[in-house]
Amino acid sequence: MKQSESSHELLLSDTLVPDIFVTQYAQELSKEAICVYLWLLMNCGYNELSREEVYSYGVLSKADADKAVADLIENGLLLTSKEEKLVLADIKRAEVDSYIKTMVSREGEMSDPVLSADEESRNILAGSINKTFYMGNMSYLFYRLVDKCLYEYKFHSSVVYSLFEEGRDMKIHFKVNSMYDLAESWRKNGYTTPDKLKAYYDKKSRREQLVSLMGRLTRRRLNGMDIERIDRWINEFNASPRLVEYAFRVNDYRGNITSKHVDDKLREWYAAGIEDIDAAAVYENLKKQENKSKASRKKVKNNPNKTYAELEVKAEPKAEVTEKKEDKDTPEEAAPEPEKDDILNLFGGIDEDDK
Repeated sequence: MKQSESSHELLLSDTLVPDIFVTQYAQELSKEAICVYLWLLMNCGYNELSREEVYSYGVLSKADADKAVADLIENGLLLTSKEEKLVLADIKRAEVDSYIKTMVSREGEMSDPVLSADEESRNILAGSINKTFYMGNMSYLFYRLVDKCLYEYKFHSSVVYSLFEEGRDMKIHFKVNSMYDLAESWRKNGYTTPDKLKAYYDKKSRREQLVSLMGRLTRRRLNGMDIERIDRWINEFNASPRLVEYAFRVNDYRGNITSKHVDDKLREWYAAGIEDIDAAAVYENLKKQENKSKASRKKVKNNPNKTYAELEVKAEPKAEVTEKKEDKDTPEEAAPEPEKDDILNLFGGIDEDDK
């Protein structure tokens, strides 16, 4: 059977997708939004279209199609007109125009020769980031992030490189908004120099150690509240992994130990001025002795016999009764012997005449 001309065209045609869509936008979009974008790019190009044409995609329900359109509009991939028409944005042209404006604004500040030297360093840094983390296909928005970090946030060049390294480790280096948010958080926390960044990595290393430790001790996956408590142990209590483990061990009498039990113990130690495991051990031993003394006093108070001495006093009356019982059988205490007349009377008595 002979195929139609349109079938041949579909079989041999291509739809060009801008690389910037893959590297910059696709990471932030829902699956439905990506499908709608590719379908519109194939069928409508950059011409105006109506929502009914979007609905004609047919794969999604009307509600899901509306959500996909809203997602594309929010991310700047679909533009709306006054006539409520939709049109795909030319993201390549928009990105180039934005980048040119950024470069022109910076060229006005490059009269100082120091800035020229900085520009060369910037190009080397951006090229290294491009090759290492983006395989030579870094979006312009990430180049602009490099500029923002260097010239606006005043990051040291090594800090900028570490920022992209952190993004890769967090699996967000392709997500533009997430990377910009990460850069902003570093600026707010003052991680702008190598020394400040080292302090950040030290805390990060301790956090990873404590997360691993608590996971091993509790034998379960930690949740968001557990992580918040661990951050408090580091930032507020300055607790070492050894101190945290000891705080877990002193709760052994509990059936199911959680991070809250550890948090309560570390809070108690912190209020008592305890900062290391040796001081914590002394504190717990003293507390154990005090609790033992309280328990002993409580036991004596609730005991009806009270003390050993009191038990001896209660036994004395029983000893006296026993003595009297034994003395009754001695000769001294025996009944008096009956007189002679009394013996005779036993056999009927004696008449007065016989006397």
